[in-house]
Amino acid sequence: MIFKNGSEASKVLILQGKPIDEPVVQHGPFVMNSREEIQQAFEDYHATQFGGWPWEKYDQVHDKSKGRFALHADGTEEVK
Repeated sequence: MIFKNGSEASKVLILQGKPIDEPVVQHGPFVMNSREEIQQAFEDYHATQFGGWPWEKYDQVHDKSKGRFALHADGTEEVK
């Protein structure tokens, strides 16, 4: 395998794991052990968006002039 990055510094991370001998089913972003679990994951997502969306609209866009910030679940706002 050859990596080319010109004169820029690079880092390579190589990971390895042991097989766990479990079935794997993947669909979209979901990875489970069975099709039934995948279906349940979709149902959970559609019901709650995995915890809910805290804004009134799904296309929530923040004003660019506001800059970088984080709005925490407890309502506190962190500004960088």
